[in-house]
Amino acid sequence: MAKPEPSLRDNVSRVKRPTPSGLALFVGLRGADVALQYGLLAHHAANPLLQFLGIPTLPAPLATGSSAPILASLAALPLQPRLLLFFAFGSWLKQGLWAIFLTENEMSLGSAAGISLFNTIFNSFNSIASTIAPIFAPLIPAATSALLSRVGLIAPAHPDPDTLSPTFLLGAAMCISGLIAEGVSELQRWRFKARPENKGKAYTGGLFSIARHINYSAYTVWRSGYALAAGGPIWGGIVFWFFFRDFVTRGVPVLDNYCTKRYGEQWRLYKSKTRWSLIPGIY
Repeated sequence: MAKPEPSLRDNVSRVKRPTPSGLALFVGLRGADVALQYGLLAHHAANPLLQFLGIPTLPAPLATGSSAPILASLAALPLQPRLLLFFAFGSWLKQGLWAIFLTENEMSLGSAAGISLFNTIFNSFNSIASTIAPIFAPLIPAATSALLSRVGLIAPAHPDPDTLSPTFLLGAAMCISGLIAEGVSELQRWRFKARPENKGKAYTGGLFSIARHINYSAYTVWRSGYALAAGGPIWGGIVFWFFFRDFVTRGVPVLDNYCTKRYGEQWRLYKSKTRWSLIPGIY
């Protein structure tokens, strides 16, 4: 006898009611993450742990305990860590604006803490990855190692912290475009839902005419691009696969079931018209 299919967990509450305390906690914790990433990127705060584990590290760009004003410290950061810090700030800004202005769903204190911790873990892994020295470089010829390091294939970034490798540039483009696309898609949907005549209707226009869950697509792109810029193609590929697999096996089916129940025939028509769920041409 076949086992029943286990129910899939939805990480987002679909109950629509204001929860200012939960949203305030979420915005505050996500803002605190930016300060944490500054410590990891500017002062390499994780270096003692990495060195204890036998992992080679790069020297910190700023001295620990510096009393320089924050703006002066930011200006003194080399280009690579400064941009990675900007990505962390951009992710907080995008998610903070969503929480304050766009979402109608409730967010409990537990959900706020859990979602914030989840984002901080990935941001911190990115920051730490950028501080690790090329582990495999000594195993290959010096000329080959130098070439691969310059293009970002065996090291997270270019050996010169003020120079951006092609891999870093690609990751940066993915991160910025993904953040913008996710924000624009959510704004388009919010504007549609805000009109009284659209009450009870599914939004199928704008970026959502490209893929039914285009906001999930954009999140996957910016998360994997952020990881690619910080940690190179291996770490970037791992992060892409993690989120792509999670959305394919859990996130999309859960939301599809919810929308089918909520919107009925109009959702079925939308699915027949907009073929792709996540990434056009792939899924």
